[in-house]
Amino acid sequence: MAGHPATSSRPVRVTCLKTTLPAIALLLFAAEAALADVPRARIEGVENRDLREALVEIAGTEEARSDNRWRNRDRARRAADRVRRYLDSEGYFGALVDPRIDEDLQPVVRVVPGERFTYSRTDVVFNGPPDQEHEPGEAISSLMGIEAGDPVRAQPVITGEAATTDALRNAGWPYAETGEHAIVADHVTGEAEADFIFSTGPYLRFGEPQQAGGLADLRPEFIARLAPYEYGDPASQRRLAEYTQRLQGLQSIALAETRLAPESEADGNIRPVDIRMEPNPRHRIELGARYSTTEGVGTSAEWARRNVFRGDETWAVNAQLATLVSGLGTSLTLPHWRRYAQTLEFGAEVFAERTDAFDQNRLTLRTALSRPITETLFASVGVEAQIAEITDATGRRQLNTISLPTGLAYDDRDDRLDPTQGIAGELTLRPGYTFGDDTAQYVRAEFAARTYFSLAERVVIAVQGRVGSLLGADAEQVPADIRFFSGGGGSVRGYGYQTLSPRLPSPVTGELEIFGGRSLLEGAVEARYRFSDTLGFVAFVDAGAASFRTYPDVSDLRYGAGVGVRYYPGFGPIRADIATPIDPRPGDDPVQLYISIGQAF
Repeated sequence: MAGHPATSSRPVRVTCLKTTLPAIALLLFAAEAALADVPRARIEGVENRDLREALVEIAGTEEARSDNRWRNRDRARRAADRVRRYLDSEGYFGALVDPRIDEDLQPVVRVVPGERFTYSRTDVVFNGPPDQEHEPGEAISSLMGIEAGDPVRAQPVITGEAATTDALRNAGWPYAETGEHAIVADHVTGEAEADFIFSTGPYLRFGEPQQAGGLADLRPEFIARLAPYEYGDPASQRRLAEYTQRLQGLQSIALAETRLAPESEADGNIRPVDIRMEPNPRHRIELGARYSTTEGVGTSAEWARRNVFRGDETWAVNAQLATLVSGLGTSLTLPHWRRYAQTLEFGAEVFAERTDAFDQNRLTLRTALSRPITETLFASVGVEAQIAEITDATGRRQLNTISLPTGLAYDDRDDRLDPTQGIAGELTLRPGYTFGDDTAQYVRAEFAARTYFSLAERVVIAVQGRVGSLLGADAEQVPADIRFFSGGGGSVRGYGYQTLSPRLPSPVTGELEIFGGRSLLEGAVEARYRFSDTLGFVAFVDAGAASFRTYPDVSDLRYGAGVGVRYYPGFGPIRADIATPIDPRPGDDPVQLYISIGQAF
């Protein structure tokens, strides 16, 4: 509506409703009102309570009362202008709005809203090329959502046209636009007739994807596999955006863009999809470090080569040098293997572990296949073979293992590095067969879950739980890494590494030595306070224990508590925690310190 319509007995033509009947920026008015205390003007003449309250809010506020005649006249005029535009947007086209000052020189706006106009007829019109073979159906036209008898309000028009345009752009008309809506209002009857007009543009279908620019070197068939559409599907802006996100998510791609090819490349209404991609650097190096008073110092490094076979494959080599574990590993990851989002991975590791519970040298070969079931649910299955030489409380043995790890994971967290809300959980079943100096068949089951929720604007509560069980074999019959251990920085802070685990007498000294068990129960609660963009503090309580039994026993639990500091350099927090055992045993240190990268969980 170009302006406030004058009252007349003849029809008045109104055009461009979307630009002339706006919602008057209600959010801006509300924000302004939140900063002030004094109403800009008093509203008079409106009997409807809801409408009167809305007009008071729309009129706005001032920081202080004024007794200046000219200033208050200006306030009344500004309030009246807002009220008038709001009434137009709500269908009160015949409203009378009179700004003035009262006998006390205070601003007043007298309003006679009159009758609200309603639609007597509505129609949705689609204008497309004259030779168009396809036309939008009732399912799209109904999205306008405005019918005869509805009040002539701006917001439903804005909402309806956005929904209709979006539907057109994702159903074969990617260049659809909102046209010039026409409303004819009759001030005698208080009714309006409306034609909501849309320009559809040509009806198009998706053709083959083609590289149209950039330096990325990916196989054409791999790029085509990532497309979220089939050849000949109706063109869709939403699917183009999804295609861009899929390409952008590749490890080897820094920047991706997709768009329909120019009309000159079209075959009828089939348009190829032009793709432009810029690559990431071919190689990357990552470094890590950690320290604990009981686990010692640890460093790690990883070198990776991207896009090994022009299908976004990643070959990585990682090395670890630490007090407890040192070794070398390599992996080859094939993303989107045979279908979108399905990942095939091969890996090999040689590690030497030196702990108070055992010494173990192991060679591991593995392969795993994983894929999402839904956006938040993921499944994996694999095969793993291991040769291990173990020295522990039972002596020195060699055990060879073949296992089939299978997992199911759920994750809807808002941020995987530093979550503030959501739930994550994993269920892992590992049936295995061990042979060599001992023989056993077993199933190792473990379930872990974490949840996060905001207690206040800067306070996040994080809760973690973990339970596990070894079925079908004794702890002495399986390699050390199949047993369950508790205690330490990634388990129960405040206690030494693995010290909350079952013990066996040493064959040499007869003294009890940490051995590991057949079950595990752990939990933790952490309160995280974000003091600033770069600094945070935490307080936590951990609990846990491992047992020789196949089921965890709550009575075995030990508790630790502490506080920590988090520094946020921009790539995830660096944490430092100090903890103490709540119910220490003889030999337990009173304080433990842990420093590493990333949240505890």
